[in-house]
This record gives sequence, structure tokens and C-alpha cells, in this order.
Amino acid sequence: MRPTQDNNFGRVFELPEQYPEGFCFGGGKPVQMQMVDWFNPWPDGVMVENPPETWAEVVELLRPWLTQKNYVKPGRRYILVTDFGESLMFGHGCA
Repeated sequence: MRPTQDNNFGRVFELPEQYPEGFCFGGGKPVQMQMVDWFNPWPDGVMVENPPETWAEVVELLRPWLTQKNYVKPGRRYILVTDFGESLMFGHGCA
């Protein structure tokens, strides 16, 4: 889904190194994630000459840029969650 001007926003979270064990019946189990970044993930014509048309094209632009960020630690995984319903995992073990 392509964002509107009002919801082109995303947050990056560092995922936990370990997760709780066992079943999650009865309301789930809490996990702790740390928000490490936020930005407008879908570039427009002001930012790039030919703005992407699809989320797959945005991912091609974002993945290399995100993996170069200072907060990225070896062996850790991250998730970008957008206000327009898309997400992207990157980091250790993510293609």
C-alpha cells in the first residue's frame, strides 16, 4: 500500500536477542524491543529523481541504507514498521 502524505512514517526497532519460551496462551508474553530510528520511508520526487512505485522498489532502496546505520549491531535483527501497513526486517539472517 502506498502511503499518503499523512502516514508516510516508519519506526525501526531492534528485536530481542532471545524470546520467551513456551506457549503464549492467556494473553501472550511480553518482549522488550528498542526503537532506534524513525523517518519517512517512501521517498518522493523531491528526494529522488524517479520515486518508487511499489513497496518492493522502496525496499531495494532502503535495505542497503538501513544496514549502514550506526545503530546496526553485528548479529542483531531489526524491523521497520510503517504507519501505512508495510514492514521490513533486516540485519542478521535476513535476506
